[in-house]
Order: sequence, then C-alpha cells, then structure tokens
Amino acid sequence: MNGEIIWYSPAKGYGFVAPAEGGGDIVFHLDDAARSALGTVSRGMAVHFIVAAGPSGPVARRLEPGHLPEG
Repeated sequence: MNGEIIWYSPAKGYGFVAPAEGGGDIVFHLDDAARSALGTVSRGMAVHFIVAAGPSGPVARRLEPGHLPEG
C-alpha cells in the first residue's frame, strides 16, 4: 500500500500515515532498524507499507521510502 507521512514524533517513535487509497490514517511505530532504513522521516514523505492488525486497530508495518506502482 502507498501513502504519505502526515505526522511523526522521533522522540516518541511513532506517527501516522495517510493511505493513498483513502480511508483513515494509520498509526506506525519505528524502532532503530526501521528508522535507519527510512532515513530522515518527515511530513509529506512518500512511503509504501503493509497493514497489520494491532491491539487498537490497523497498524502500518515495514515502511519503506517511495511508492510502489499500483497493480
């Protein structure tokens, strides 16, 4: 799934991504390894990710920079 970072707190290690397909914003959590893979995380950054079930609803996982082609 493709989306865009709409908010991220490095101090708290989490943020929200807006899916390109629409719908509600999805929370994501980044550990040190994920932050290293993404580089600088900023508002408006294009990412692709998978959606998993979390304890309080959907969670974006495996965030990577850029968009994947739809298909």
